[in-house]
Amino acid sequence: MDLVPGLWAAVLAVLLLRALRRWYDPVPAPVVAAFATVLLILFGPVLFGGRLLLPLDNLRGQAPFTELAPTAPPGNSLQGDLIELVGPSISEGRADWEAGRWPLWNGKAGAGMPLLADPQAQALQPLVLVSSFLPWMRAAAVTAALRVFLALLFTFLWMRVQGLGSGPALAGSLAFGLGGFMLLWVGWPLANVAALLPAVLYAAARCRRLGGRRDFFLLAITALALALGGHPETILFAFGAVFAVLLAQTFDASDGAPASLRMQGLRGSILALALAGLAAAPALLPAAAYLPQTLRATRVRAGEIAAAAPAASRSEDLARRLLPIAAPNAYGNSRFGAYWGLGNTNEDASGFVGTAALLAAVLSLGARRRFPLERLALGGAILCLIVLAAPSGIGRRLLLILSLALAYLAACTLERMRLGEQRWRIWGALLGVLGVALLAVVIVWGILAHPGPADAASLAVLRFGWLRWQMRFLGLAALLLVAGYRRRWMPPGVAGLIAAELLLAHLPANPPMPKRLAYPVTPAIRFLQENTRRTRIAALGRALPPNLASVYGLSDARVYNPMAPRAYLDWLAPAITGWNGESPELGVPRRPFLYRRLGVRYLLTEPGVLLPPPLRRAFADASAAVWEVPGPLPRLFIEPGAGQMRLQSLAVDHLQVQVSLAREAAVETSIYQDGGWRMLRNGVRCPPMVPEKTTDGPFVAARLPAGAWQVDLLYRPAAFVWGCVLAALALALGAAAFTAPPPTGRAAAPLPEAP
Repeated sequence: MDLVPGLWAAVLAVLLLRALRRWYDPVPAPVVAAFATVLLILFGPVLFGGRLLLPLDNLRGQAPFTELAPTAPPGNSLQGDLIELVGPSISEGRADWEAGRWPLWNGKAGAGMPLLADPQAQALQPLVLVSSFLPWMRAAAVTAALRVFLALLFTFLWMRVQGLGSGPALAGSLAFGLGGFMLLWVGWPLANVAALLPAVLYAAARCRRLGGRRDFFLLAITALALALGGHPETILFAFGAVFAVLLAQTFDASDGAPASLRMQGLRGSILALALAGLAAAPALLPAAAYLPQTLRATRVRAGEIAAAAPAASRSEDLARRLLPIAAPNAYGNSRFGAYWGLGNTNEDASGFVGTAALLAAVLSLGARRRFPLERLALGGAILCLIVLAAPSGIGRRLLLILSLALAYLAACTLERMRLGEQRWRIWGALLGVLGVALLAVVIVWGILAHPGPADAASLAVLRFGWLRWQMRFLGLAALLLVAGYRRRWMPPGVAGLIAAELLLAHLPANPPMPKRLAYPVTPAIRFLQENTRRTRIAALGRALPPNLASVYGLSDARVYNPMAPRAYLDWLAPAITGWNGESPELGVPRRPFLYRRLGVRYLLTEPGVLLPPPLRRAFADASAAVWEVPGPLPRLFIEPGAGQMRLQSLAVDHLQVQVSLAREAAVETSIYQDGGWRMLRNGVRCPPMVPEKTTDGPFVAARLPAGAWQVDLLYRPAAFVWGCVLAALALALGAAAFTAPPPTGRAAAPLPEAP
């Protein structure tokens, strides 16, 4: 099993390379060898060594995992979302697929929440689904390796289609594929978008150049995968860049292509993108319908999300926003617990593509001849910098577009220098000196002028050590560019320099973890697994972070997710004593009925916590204590004395009960009503109750008359149904558009007569 993730990733890579060689563009063997080398350096221990690409060491900070032995190197504290949010969400989606049902509802988080509409679950993302046969903790390594491989591969192919040589294209692909946005976010849904954007651009370039059915099909498939990326803001920015490239390609007549042919390519590309959008509708429409109910959306509308950085002057605020693009460790590093920049290292330094690439991108300002899309890349980079510098702080995901633009500009410079087209006389020499001096000043000033505000010596070893490394890489890059002018070996040399620096910078961001930390079943967890059936649990304070319970098959009354339903969290507010980011922390229950109403049977706490009666301690050891809540209500219940109810089946998205009522009564639940739940009485839909008037929370409920009834509670959101209709329409239109017509002009030979 330790070898299977690496072997599977290798099989997928070989199949993709063979498909490209047969139907599209081949990739030279030395380039493939370079990509394989960096991927083995990055992911070798998790692909072939049995280790896991998850920050599992972070579990040791909370009960019931405090007794676990530490590991070296420690986990990356910035990656808590991967084990507390992204991983559990993916796990729930996989469980639904394995059970043969649509991944529509997550019944283990809070009072339930949509699953397909949650971008963190990536329930329809091909890069996640392709490794579904592996345990999800092992599959995380395959998904990460595929993301980086696709970013490297298609960035190289896209730059080759623009007319660049293999060496410059290799350097540009390494700058983007190993850059900050790709490797710092490699475990998040954002990395899907970063990996697939170059593939969409490559397909769009082929549609402009060749325009065959095969090329438009590739554009539709890659755009569909991009639309299912899982992070709405980044997806919008990516498609904005795609449309800008399509328009630039259409109005670029430098290759002599007639206008009619270019317009035909534009129409075909728009059709392919439209079909991709329709095919992604089963995920996009539910997400759009549910988004206004979420915690993040309501906080943004109410202005509750503000910048976390302390107040600063306008010049210092500008430096915080832009300086990490050139000097990623100028403000410390969040991985080591000390960062005094704008947000955190992932957010601020994800635009770093290497010192050599930055130098080459700066030198592109003095170009005499521009390659296709180079002016667009230059204008896009400047626009991104202007937006990123704005005081509002919006658009941090534009660092994705900036990274790709800088990588392309650097590759264009290397190609011109390889061909001897870069101006090296007075203006060129002056620009080169100014470029090197400018970067040197920015890097040195960034480190020396921005010590920690509380302790000037904070992370001094890291910051000054990285300053020395960056100056070495800058000097080597300048030497290679001058000594290798018009030399074939110069672009590969710069590519190696870029790869070395980015691996040095980003390899520690994703430390592999031993298998023993893979969500171990502690005694407290085992007790809950053995004694909790059809009920929920909860934890107080920061014990057992929300969502982790679902990995163990348990349902938690808490939920940590930007897409969590705000109405439910507001209803839970009397029990919430604080927030850890967007993760609620529950306190000592002064209203035990609230937990009973949610069907909570057990509360997990730190070992020394004492809770008042009627709560009873049911388990305790050195790492945690478990307290029993008396009389928790089931998921469905009726008014006391109104009749009887017998549960027949309990699935994630379908509950069935037999109800016998002596009088009219309400059938209530502890399931959040997002608008997609339907209650059926003997197969006929019941009118829903108005939560504000008839229940004590935003839960599914309905009134039934006296009698015996079969009640079905079914989750079928209308947005998903309409999304399936649009996807079916897209498949039909795609089959008509991309399937070659039958041959005509010659009659078919008659069939031989039967003997």
